[in-house]
Amino acid sequence: SGGEFDGAFLCWILEHVPDPLRVLSEVRRVLRPGGRIFVTEVINSTFFLDPYSPNTWKYWMAFNDYQYDEAGDPFIGAKLGNLLSSVGFRKVQTRVRTWHYDSRHPEQRRQMISFWKDLLSSAADALVAKGYTTPEIVDGMEKELKSIQSNPNAVFLYSFMQAMAQSGD
Repeated sequence: SGGEFDGAFLCWILEHVPDPLRVLSEVRRVLRPGGRIFVTEVINSTFFLDPYSPNTWKYWMAFNDYQYDEAGDPFIGAKLGNLLSSVGFRKVQTRVRTWHYDSRHPEQRRQMISFWKDLLSSAADALVAKGYTTPEIVDGMEKELKSIQSNPNAVFLYSFMQAMAQSGD
């Protein structure tokens, strides 16, 4: 059966599944007519960090290559409009959201870089074990991010997509 729910919220989910259209189709099936879906997803190509951090950049590319090779999509946020429309959602709206922290927001910047370091480090063992990166690059990335946290002129920027749509009748 279908039409059991008024709404659905997916956050950082579709980037990890091999068939996001299947997931979105199932969400549409279980929504009542006029039900809404809200989706937040990554656009990993938007990551920017200053000062330039070569180990972090190399690691970031390996991180994304690994996700892509494991049937995920580190850029899926940019595709949400097409994906939602293609499975029959109506009134599809997308909005790019950005985290941009520089000297004007030192505490938020420090917190975000700390979070980012933890996020990236969480995949280090798998990335090294599967040959995507080396222990030296992991160590360099962690040192760069720790150093950047206390740099008064550091800049962190990352954008992601939020989408909203409505199920059909």
